[in-house]
Amino acid sequence: MEILNWIGENISEIKDSSSYSRYFEASLLEKGIDVYMLFNPLLGIDLILTETYDIKAIHFYSGKEPEVNQFSDKLPFDLSFTFSRFETRQILGFPNTSGGGDFSFLYGITPQWDKYFCDGFNLHLQFSEGESSIELITLDSQSVE
Repeated sequence: MEILNWIGENISEIKDSSSYSRYFEASLLEKGIDVYMLFNPLLGIDLILTETYDIKAIHFYSGKEPEVNQFSDKLPFDLSFTFSRFETRQILGFPNTSGGGDFSFLYGITPQWDKYFCDGFNLHLQFSEGESSIELITLDSQSVE
């Protein structure tokens, strides 16, 4: 999966790839707090970039968020948004760390999540209430700050 190689790369290194053109050619670079973002809600994917335009994270959306479609191309590690937490752990093994279920004044009850440390990036999976499906898949850099 070409996108796995994007983590930690500068956007100038990937702009000529067919995947970048497919997902982000029509997207505008938006400035956030200490980050930039390219978001394609129609295709259910975004890129989070550092202030120096290195790719810090990639989100694949399940379509559960308002006005954001489900990412319908191949997901990392052949995952599916329909996989439960149990099924995901059968495929990937036990995560390096996990959490969720705590109360947050900002978000209410935080969703359950698992994180796997991979070669050069982290794989973060956020699960639905009841852990019956994956709601959000995040790839993030272990080293880009």
